[in-house]
Amino acid sequence: MTSKAALKNSVPILCVFLLACATGKGDADLTKPVTGVEASNAGKAYEKGVTERKQQNFAEATRYFEFVKNNFPYSQYAALAELNVGDMSYDRDEWGAAAVFYGDFVKSHPSHPQAGYAAYRVGLAHYNDRPSDWFLLPPSYEKDQAPLRAAMDGFSRFLTNYPKSEFVPKAQIELTDCRERLVAHERYVAEFYEKKNEWRGAANRYLSIADSFGDLRDGHLRGDMLWRAAEAYRSFKDAADERATLIRFVQEAPGDTHRAQAEAMIKALPADAKPPELMPVPVPGVPPLITLEPAKAAPITPAEAPGAPEGNPKPAGPTNHVPPPPEQPVSQPATPPLAQPDK
Repeated sequence: MTSKAALKNSVPILCVFLLACATGKGDADLTKPVTGVEASNAGKAYEKGVTERKQQNFAEATRYFEFVKNNFPYSQYAALAELNVGDMSYDRDEWGAAAVFYGDFVKSHPSHPQAGYAAYRVGLAHYNDRPSDWFLLPPSYEKDQAPLRAAMDGFSRFLTNYPKSEFVPKAQIELTDCRERLVAHERYVAEFYEKKNEWRGAANRYLSIADSFGDLRDGHLRGDMLWRAAEAYRSFKDAADERATLIRFVQEAPGDTHRAQAEAMIKALPADAKPPELMPVPVPGVPPLITLEPAKAAPITPAEAPGAPEGNPKPAGPTNHVPPPPEQPVSQPATPPLAQPDK
């Protein structure tokens, strides 16, 4: 097993350990054997775990749930015990651990009655881990958007695999919010490029928003982003890409208020324009490449022509001089073998 695979397999175990070490009974011991009626009955052990969870004795609850999973793996309570471990992580705002537990549950029990609930909770756990909008911190759109991308993926999978779940309406609202937040981040990056006069980078970002999130706001976002991409190409003096983007704008956003202006601009732009050549971006500390032109040979005067006698320059004009054939390599004599020393 590779180190990467070993790390992946150890994540659920580590999550259980951290959950068990969290607030609960100070004397809880996961290695302590389960005794009494719970030891021989999966239902009783599971109910004992549920009771401990309600009392927020999470370590004790984990001990009973793990006992059910390990000793009654084919019981109906084994899957419910797994789900409860994920719920305890979720209740304690341990979003990463909760997402792992819920994801493992869906993989192990895709047809379980609670599989849709677990799949929804995968996206919801990542969604709750999104960047904060607290006023003392930078805006959330300036921060790492990885949790939102994971949430969007989780909600999309849930909606695809469990379209009849009761959690579909909530997931649709939260998925839309994820996408709007990612749009805000992408626009922030595009505007940053514009401030640096990196027009092509800005245009690429606007086109990416149009392609990935253009359906938002009843499709108006697509037209807005295509128009801004065309403006960026115009600032870059790239008539070819500006014209192509304006054609997309007219075709994909026919109801936009800029349509008439876009059609007039398309007619004014040359149809055979080519994008400008991109100059190499300088890298700090690395000297730019210097292109050397090939050296040009000096013209040979008649006096310098091969085979001309010294002190007798030939008159200018055409000549029947034929250059001598290339010299043949001189064969070298074979190297004699080294003399052997006398024995």
